[in-house]
Amino acid sequence: MLLATFVVGTTLVLSSSASGQCSVVPPPGSIVSPDGCGATVDSNAGCNITPAVFTDLGSIASGSVTHVSGQMGSFTPAGGTAGNNNRDLDWYLVTAPAGKLEVSLSTANSTGVQFANSVIFIKAGVDVAAPCTGDFDVGVQSALCPHVQSITSGAGQHMIVVTVPFEPTATAPIYACGTYLMTLTHTPLAFAVCGTSTALCTDVHSTGGCNIASCCETVCGFNPLCCDIGWDAGCITNAVDQCGLFVYNCTSPAGAPANDCATASRMITIGQPNVIVDNTGAGTDGPGPAVGLCGSAIGKDLWFTIKAPANGALTFTTCASGDATTDSVVEFYGLGTDPVVTAARAALMPDYVIGCIDDSCLDPAGTVIIGGATAVTLIDAVANEYYLVRVGGWYDPTVGGADTADTFVLTIDTSFEYVVFSTGPQHFIVSTAGVNTNVGLSSGCIAATSQQRWLAQPFTAPSTATSWNVTRMTVKGFAPTGVTNSTMNYVIWNRLTGNPKPVAADQLIAGSVPMPVGYDNPVDDAANASHDIDVAFSLPAGNYYLTAYASNAACATTFSNFAWFVSAYDGINLIDATGPFAWRSASFPTPGFVRYTLAGYTMQTGADANDMYNTAFDIFGSPVAAPACVGDYDANGFRNGADLATLLSGWGSPAADITGDGQTNGSDLATLLSGWGPCP
Repeated sequence: MLLATFVVGTTLVLSSSASGQCSVVPPPGSIVSPDGCGATVDSNAGCNITPAVFTDLGSIASGSVTHVSGQMGSFTPAGGTAGNNNRDLDWYLVTAPAGKLEVSLSTANSTGVQFANSVIFIKAGVDVAAPCTGDFDVGVQSALCPHVQSITSGAGQHMIVVTVPFEPTATAPIYACGTYLMTLTHTPLAFAVCGTSTALCTDVHSTGGCNIASCCETVCGFNPLCCDIGWDAGCITNAVDQCGLFVYNCTSPAGAPANDCATASRMITIGQPNVIVDNTGAGTDGPGPAVGLCGSAIGKDLWFTIKAPANGALTFTTCASGDATTDSVVEFYGLGTDPVVTAARAALMPDYVIGCIDDSCLDPAGTVIIGGATAVTLIDAVANEYYLVRVGGWYDPTVGGADTADTFVLTIDTSFEYVVFSTGPQHFIVSTAGVNTNVGLSSGCIAATSQQRWLAQPFTAPSTATSWNVTRMTVKGFAPTGVTNSTMNYVIWNRLTGNPKPVAADQLIAGSVPMPVGYDNPVDDAANASHDIDVAFSLPAGNYYLTAYASNAACATTFSNFAWFVSAYDGINLIDATGPFAWRSASFPTPGFVRYTLAGYTMQTGADANDMYNTAFDIFGSPVAAPACVGDYDANGFRNGADLATLLSGWGSPAADITGDGQTNGSDLATLLSGWGPCP
């Protein structure tokens, strides 16, 4: 079983719509899947539960056929609210010799009527000891029936997952639980060496074949000598052209910039001024579009290396100097703690890639400038690790090669946000029916009797700095259907010793932003859960609560709701003699926050039950340098007009508190003025 908010695999491709003979009647001798659709106990829930469980189909021989009959589709869990928020997946393992394994899937709806919309995932050569690691080789949604997908690989155990597409927003499931017939066939390799060779497809070697069975078959089908005699330079060229493989080579044109090759990247630092990328006369040595690193082809590329000073968010942008005439594309590669890129290491670039961004800068109206400059934020940069950044021009590979890429002169701006606090990823919890469920606690004006449905979630601003300039808070959740969310609001409260509930006097900072659009962070169990709140306030090191909730201008008649996801393992637990709980309100300040718990849910197997109510959020900012003396906010050795301006801008909040009473007020002003001038 799988939630609608959880994504399986890394690739989802829509195929053309068609219909044909699509029978789900199982032939004699078919294997019957052991569980029904939406069963309370899912005996082939695969990697959706811990420990993972699969239906093992055993071995399939070349030339043989295996039929499997089962049920899958969207469903309402037992005891749950009617709807289509859950879908059943069936997970299988099968062992096959080297060759082509073909999966044919026919489907019918809950009334037995043929319908044509299904999804097949296939992973070749899974690690028997850890089958849930690694990505799927195939992940395709198709409107064809039968829906056919295949892999060509060496001998081993393979994973197959079948299901229906995610449901669109609807009151009733379109793909309600129905039956299916899966047919597996196997064809041996035309060139047996393709199933046994361990030599790289991108290296010349005197033996035939190479280590990627599907590419080996393709190349040898074009030139059998590549398997019969040896793998020469011509075989490599065919592998690159026909299989999308990457061979590193950099021959810089005359007059090219010094950082034209990945092996000669330019080291830059966070915030370094006047970093110019001028790709006029540059060559191209990064992976081409066939490698699939990004939806945009990149040519005339230049290379930069940058180090993350801490765990946090690293931003690399050309927006300030770009416009719709400067079509740049940016790729990020992770180098770990070693910044040196040798030719051998450069050949492994597809293994190091983190992601690629194109057309991400906004115009003054907030619209993406198509064909413009690019900005990318690496939200989970790792302390003291290096990142190789490729900046190049966009080109259309259907029109010309990399030499037709756009040229430009842009200024690169870099910045870094430290992690002030993080609860870590969001995780699903388990219902009484055994269903994996991403649960969000409603926050906002959710009913006439619950107009201030707030949570108070504990966090700590670390003492590694005297204070922090907070720039962004990312809260993770979703907006339920039927609500209107205009703004996202936040409150910071003092958290006193013993974690008593916050009261009105504990409120320190409050604000709101237009309701942000959710985006995906793959570390979470729910897709598109992250919602950024851009802020600007100073927070001294200490203990606090965070409240985040949605609102609109007409609470009495139009409800708002941000469902804040629970089960973040690195949050701070609230525990009393009865167990874990959350501080939650219906109205404020009366009765204010009260103890709250959920009924009917448990944590994942092996997870800490005390983490149940930790909502997921991250807080980013930068440390403020310790002052040379009290009141020297900018740490320049003087208490002067700049410090006075800082104090006045923080008036009434803890932002510029000197005396330690939690507020910036007259006593702080007196302290500053009494020490006016140079620090002693």
